Amino acid sequence: MSNCPKCNKKIGAFYFKQTCPHCNANLMYYDFDNRLKEDAAKAEKEWNAVENFGNGIKNSAIGSLPAIARLIMFIAPIVALLMPTFKINDSTINLISIIKQVIASSSDVFGNKAMLFAFVTFAVAIVFTLVNLVISLLSFTKNGLVRNVVISAIGLVAFVGVGIAASVAGAAICLFGGLYVATVLMAITIALHFAVNKKFKDK
Repeated sequence: MSNCPKCNKKIGAFYFKQTCPHCNANLMYYDFDNRLKEDAAKAEKEWNAVENFGNGIKNSAIGSLPAIARLIMFIAPIVALLMPTFKINDSTINLISIIKQVIASSSDVFGNKAMLFAFVTFAVAIVFTLVNLVISLLSFTKNGLVRNVVISAIGLVAFVGVGIAASVAGAAICLFGGLYVATVLMAITIALHFAVNKKFKDK
């Protein structure tokens, strides 16, 4: 069953004629111009929504100086971990050396508690870098700031926590090394979330 677009009376499901049996209006072309305009307006609205979403992602990533600085700061902690980060059994450990050790002999890494926690410290930094990068693209949304700060704070606490666990397990933290520098950079990222959010509010 359907209704006539003109008189709004019921039309049977098996009625196949082009004109309404009640008012004789053309069922296919009645009010066609207005329906065409409505379809065009709907399509334009949907396109604007897609365009606004794309612009929002662009502005979140590189739309302002704080956004660009934040993008760099997401990667910076990983670069910092190329510095000496831990010392275990007189060996200096950084991101590159831990990867080489896992490739060479994963059992030596995972079988040593200090080495294992050191490895997890690097892994946490990498994982949260990727998560932050993706989540930050939605900074323009209503809850963007809260979401960004919470994810970054969790990453920072997890990173420092696992680093301390590595220290307790026997890995010496290198003074002014990768762990300290990466921690500071992660904290700066949280501050930049607020700066990016302010730019959105100013627009």
